[in-house]
Amino acid sequence: MLWSATFAVTALAAAAGVAGVVLSTSPRGMSVSVLAAAVALLLLTLLGMLRRRQGAARAAFAQHQRETERLVLRHQQQLVEREAQWAERAEARSEAVNKALEHLLRVRLSAALAGSPVPPAYDDSALDEVAASLVDGVLAEAASALKRADEREESLRLAVVALSRRVQTAAHSIQESVSLMADRHQHDPDVVESSMRVDHAAAQQARHAQSLAVLCGEWPGQQWQEPLAMVDVVRAASARILAYQRIEVSGDQDVAVAAEVVEPVIHLVAELLANATQSSPPATSVPVTVRRVQRGAVIEIDDGGVGMDAHRLEQARETVSGRRRAGLSDLGEIPQTGLAVVGHYVRRHGFRADLSESPYGGLRAVVLIPAKAVETVEPPEAVATRRPDSPPAGPVRQSEPATAAEPETAGTPASGATLPQRRSRRGQAVAAVPDEPASTSAAPTPEQAGSWMGAFIEGGRTGEEPGLAGTT
Repeated sequence: MLWSATFAVTALAAAAGVAGVVLSTSPRGMSVSVLAAAVALLLLTLLGMLRRRQGAARAAFAQHQRETERLVLRHQQQLVEREAQWAERAEARSEAVNKALEHLLRVRLSAALAGSPVPPAYDDSALDEVAASLVDGVLAEAASALKRADEREESLRLAVVALSRRVQTAAHSIQESVSLMADRHQHDPDVVESSMRVDHAAAQQARHAQSLAVLCGEWPGQQWQEPLAMVDVVRAASARILAYQRIEVSGDQDVAVAAEVVEPVIHLVAELLANATQSSPPATSVPVTVRRVQRGAVIEIDDGGVGMDAHRLEQARETVSGRRRAGLSDLGEIPQTGLAVVGHYVRRHGFRADLSESPYGGLRAVVLIPAKAVETVEPPEAVATRRPDSPPAGPVRQSEPATAAEPETAGTPASGATLPQRRSRRGQAVAAVPDEPASTSAAPTPEQAGSWMGAFIEGGRTGEEPGLAGTT
């Protein structure tokens, strides 16, 4: 509109100039008209040039605007594509990190905790160096923490072993002292009986210390030279518990345990007997049956308690069978070592142990001694018909020479009326005393009572300090 008006005015001015030239009669007027027409034409030319330039500028601006819009659109598309690529990379990296962490937790850390060789790290091109180094750092920190924990656990284990051995040594020292006291006062029944009770309490103390040592991976600390009849194994085990009077053992008299596993079986049975007597009413007896089976020999222990619920029974079965390892940290605030000790011996020696409901209302513990550890001995009736040239050997301690032991009576079950028979250092002297006729019912003399109590006190020792006792 503006250009049209400008052109119209300029054209009118040029037309007016031309008209003035044509109509003017004077020279001066004609000159002015010519000049005006020339100026008007010049203006028209300039306006034409300006209009063409403006059109070109507009075209260039429009082209530039279109190019800018194209570039903006292209840039936006590139941004979208790049964002999609980054999202894809981030997703792949996240997935790779998750897989690397899963591999770390389930494979590498599990192997490190189990003490096995650690597999190589998870390999994925999407996992960058930073993430890979972080994963390796986690494993290194975990391994370091595990090492520190193992060192602390080993220190704790060694401390517990040292303390348990000290307690065992003190208990054996007490037993030796009361044995000497009983020897010096054989004619005083009160002294002999008190000595026997002190010895029995010391034997229980030594058993508890022995249990801690065994749970720490130590050996029982005692070895036997000859097989021992399983009924006598039960009697020796009952001598290490509080309620020994309530144990009643019966079964095959000629089934014996091999010498190398006598002490583990005694300790194992002692723990089961302790649990059975604690679970049963105080006035009831705990029957123990020994018999030979196709795959070895079996010891069955029944208690008359209230049993366990299904969950606790399953946990106890896992422990005694050796399937679940119970260390010191698993014993609880009030340590219960009995079943854990049983499971330890089961794993170490290849025994089998299980718990089930008993016909007496409580639990029945069954221990299977494999055939390779079972032997046959002469029944007590055959032994009574002839005196052996030398009594059977009992446990041997490293600090003292092996001595012969008094033959243990296996013909009658243990009951509350009598104490379990025990080995004596003076086995030869005791064995030299002639047997009384079966029909004799006279009361024993003080000398005979003292000899019997001495034999009881000297027998059935539990594991010794490593420097004092032999190991199997």
